[in-house]
Amino acid sequence: MAPKPAAAAAPTPPAAGAAPPAGAAAAAAAKGKPGAAPPTKPKPRWRIPLKVGWIFLGIFAFICFCVLVTTAFLFYKMNKEKESPLDQPMDKLRTAMATGLRNNDLMTENPMKVAEEVTNLPQHIADAENLYNERKVKYQNLFKKGAKSSGGWKLFGKNLYYVSKGKKTWYDAENFCMSRDAHLASILTDEEQTYITSQLTTPAWIGLTDESEEGNWEWTDGSRLITQYWSAGNPNSWENYGDSEEDCASIIPSSREKNWSECNCHELHSWVCKESLDTGEL
Repeated sequence: MAPKPAAAAAPTPPAAGAAPPAGAAAAAAAKGKPGAAPPTKPKPRWRIPLKVGWIFLGIFAFICFCVLVTTAFLFYKMNKEKESPLDQPMDKLRTAMATGLRNNDLMTENPMKVAEEVTNLPQHIADAENLYNERKVKYQNLFKKGAKSSGGWKLFGKNLYYVSKGKKTWYDAENFCMSRDAHLASILTDEEQTYITSQLTTPAWIGLTDESEEGNWEWTDGSRLITQYWSAGNPNSWENYGDSEEDCASIIPSSREKNWSECNCHELHSWVCKESLDTGEL
């Protein structure tokens, strides 16, 4: 006896609250069944509005047009100008060469001048080296003198001045100044006289003496005696005082403009050194 076929299993109903299968949900949505989720639409991509695109395209075309017109104008102008920067110098050179070729004297004279310059060339080189060395020494001296300003020396005009704190004879004071590439101060202008006087509190030696010849006053630095500021009764005349040893000059600080005094060179006084910074033309 043949066995009976097994009965088909009845479909299991979905549990309460469970989501329907994906296929079923789609079919239900297609049929418009209530409760089905609508299908999602793809988001549109961002696009430039057609009007804005045409505006940008027009601006770009206008810029290209301006560049093209400017380039064409410059090219036209460059081609139109017949004279170049080299035309004038070349014309002068051609004129000079033509003149030289036509002038026989000039053709023979120039080589002679060139030969003479070549002969003198070693002397020109030697002169240039000497000038270089002279200027080098002047610059070195300026640097050395500049360093003095931090050691008690003061700058006024084109000179450095040193006012001592101690006292010496005129001879020792001059030796002190010379050991520092200077001399006792010479006074050549009213401004210099006023400045030196303002720096003093006691009588001080300056570089004026008539030791070589009585009555013939000279500056020790070789400067020419231009203006004198002797106080009343100075300098003493040789006829009145005979063979006096008052052969040196000092400044007596006072409010008076004329305050030079003739003194015995062996007296002890402060002193003023002066060094010129005027090195001439560098």
